[in-house]
Amino acid sequence: MHAVNTPERWNPGTRIAFRFLAVYFIIAFLSSIIGIVPFLGAFGSWVDTAMQPLHVWIGRTVFGVEITALPTGSGATTYNWVQFAAHLACASVATLAWSLLDRKRPSYPWLRDGLWIAMRFVLAATMFSYGFGKVYGLQFPEPDVTRLLQEYGQSSPMGLLWTFMGASQPYSMFGGWMEVIGGILLCFRRTQLLGALWTAAVMTNVFVLNLCYDVPVKLYSFHLLALAITIAAPDLRRLARLLVLNRPTEPADLRGPWTRPALRRTGLAVKLAWLAMTLGMTAWENSEMRAASRVATEESSLAGTWEVVDFRRDGVALERLGPDTRRWKYFAIVEQPGMTIAVAMQIQGAKVAWRTERTGTTLVLRDLRPAAGTDPSTAPPAGMLEVAHEGDARLRLSGTVNGVRIEATCERRDTEDFPLMSRGFHWINEVPYSR
Repeated sequence: MHAVNTPERWNPGTRIAFRFLAVYFIIAFLSSIIGIVPFLGAFGSWVDTAMQPLHVWIGRTVFGVEITALPTGSGATTYNWVQFAAHLACASVATLAWSLLDRKRPSYPWLRDGLWIAMRFVLAATMFSYGFGKVYGLQFPEPDVTRLLQEYGQSSPMGLLWTFMGASQPYSMFGGWMEVIGGILLCFRRTQLLGALWTAAVMTNVFVLNLCYDVPVKLYSFHLLALAITIAAPDLRRLARLLVLNRPTEPADLRGPWTRPALRRTGLAVKLAWLAMTLGMTAWENSEMRAASRVATEESSLAGTWEVVDFRRDGVALERLGPDTRRWKYFAIVEQPGMTIAVAMQIQGAKVAWRTERTGTTLVLRDLRPAAGTDPSTAPPAGMLEVAHEGDARLRLSGTVNGVRIEATCERRDTEDFPLMSRGFHWINEVPYSR
């Protein structure tokens, strides 16, 4: 006679916690789950967009708040917090219904294994995305001259963090590779615990930075940290027994319900194909974006950043270090795909930006963000400036901007002019170089 396999029996609390985890993960990470399937990322984004009217309605009806900003660059909008509350409530109700309808089932071995696989690969894909963004210098680019010329105390905490990370590309790349390595380790059963602990350490640092520097990705980074801890959770008792109590512990079951050799071989083949495709596509996409950001623009003796060393407003000279906030501190020409922007930064950090057209030695300035429904390219000119060069490193600006006569003498500034970018690395420092 053959022995009958008795299914593992979980205690009631474990079953309820598992049901909640499964429902919450599927709801909160639905678009990411869809996105781990190659070429379905756009559909995952569509799902997120399709759910927006529902969350706006929940905010208005349940919480009495009118959501006016949908998620863009910030992950800490009112919409995100309403969405978080809705996910918690929906998962709680679904868990209650599931527990009542399926209270006799002793455990969920296949579903548990599938859930952990989904969590591992969703977290791995996210680590690849953020990691390669740092490796290729896209998330934290080198600070440009406009940032370097900004008064230190006028930086926001988030801006200071971005400057700190971008000022050292090797350090930014190091942080990126730590995320990529954690993602790779998560993809294999033998290294999933190491990958989860590795990623938890990385994400703890990211989460604390987001909290301390007011980066609006706190909620999302907390979810990623929670995912890493959850993936490691089944092995934490074994780890504590080995590392804290100094006692032997049983080996982990790395097979789960996948006992058939054919299933295991198929799963390994799919995993390797996914890993190769995801790593390759993510690296290629970031490489292309990096190349696009470095596309050489038309050579121009005007492009770049110029510090305003002499400034007159309606014929009245404004002191370089004076308190008048109307004085320009620098003037910059920023080349972007399909558009050139002129930026004037004033005392105390205020910025004014215009879409710029150049005709000979004349700059035509148009409002970058005109009134709603107005095409920026056809907006009435905000001003015109005549440009006169005095060598390669000096120029004069004269003209009328917003009804005010402007006369300015400017000197070119490059990133190499600033110690933050030019100091470099030194093995030997006889005295600390701290400024």
